[in-house]
Amino acid sequence: MIGLALDLLIIVSLIGLAIQSINAASLFRGILHFVVLGLAMSLAWARLDAPDLAMAEAAIGAGVTGALMMIAYRRLIEIQPDQESSLRPPPSRLAVPIALAAGALVGVIGLAAIQAEPMPALAGTAVLENLGSTGLGNPITGVLLLFRGFDTLLEITVLLAALLSAQAVTRQVDLDQSLTTQDPDTPLVGALLAIVVPLTVLVSVHLLKAGGQETGGAFQAGAVLAACGVLLVLTGRLGASRQYSPLVNTGLLVGLLSFILIGLAPLLWGQPLLALPGLWAIYWIESAMMISIALTLVLLFAGAGSLKRRDHG
Repeated sequence: MIGLALDLLIIVSLIGLAIQSINAASLFRGILHFVVLGLAMSLAWARLDAPDLAMAEAAIGAGVTGALMMIAYRRLIEIQPDQESSLRPPPSRLAVPIALAAGALVGVIGLAAIQAEPMPALAGTAVLENLGSTGLGNPITGVLLLFRGFDTLLEITVLLAALLSAQAVTRQVDLDQSLTTQDPDTPLVGALLAIVVPLTVLVSVHLLKAGGQETGGAFQAGAVLAACGVLLVLTGRLGASRQYSPLVNTGLLVGLLSFILIGLAPLLWGQPLLALPGLWAIYWIESAMMISIALTLVLLFAGAGSLKRRDHG
């Protein structure tokens, strides 16, 4: 009974937050509702026994995406300081009909799915039967890197393409203006970083290592590590830069290149493409992807192609 009540509460919250996200009185409130919507969505995934998706939704869908929206909002305000209300588009007469049509479509599809005769889960059964030979205990990691590795490779490529696209449209942004709103020399800031940064790195490494056997993986670990980088940017320890940095560029490409090179290697001894040679290759690719994902997300937040260290008192 309690579980049913919780499920109904989550459903109502998702619908209400989705409506508020698009109908908020201001763009800032809409962003806040969207962030909370991501957290509610993570609870929904958790209730569906999908902890990997729940963690990814909380870290990326709510955390990192929310931070990106916040910084984009701040830059819009800097461009149009006296026109904050104009940032919210005027209501459209088609909004209600489109919403009703979309709701009806979802209802029809959901009803058809409920009434349809369930088919045997052949793909899931095949994954579980062959998972033992991979040395992995987490079927999610097995699917992402072994059985659907090409999809994961494309995801890393798309993430890098998103960064390049963002850099193309933010070339005129003034990088000399710090993103922090607090004095970086505040004693409490240094004390906070001394605790949070090592703890965040530790959590990221744990998620990466645990991803092979249980909930976790490169995407979750990369998102948590990116949060550490965002914190360093907000506190003024790291700053945006347009200067070429071999270290930063290597970090951006190490995930994609590692996946490609290790995935191509099996062709040399007659095995299929992306047939990873062993458990060491999986952890190598996961570690490289974690670094690339974290660095890409931090650079998206900073709005630059590189980072530089800022020294303070």
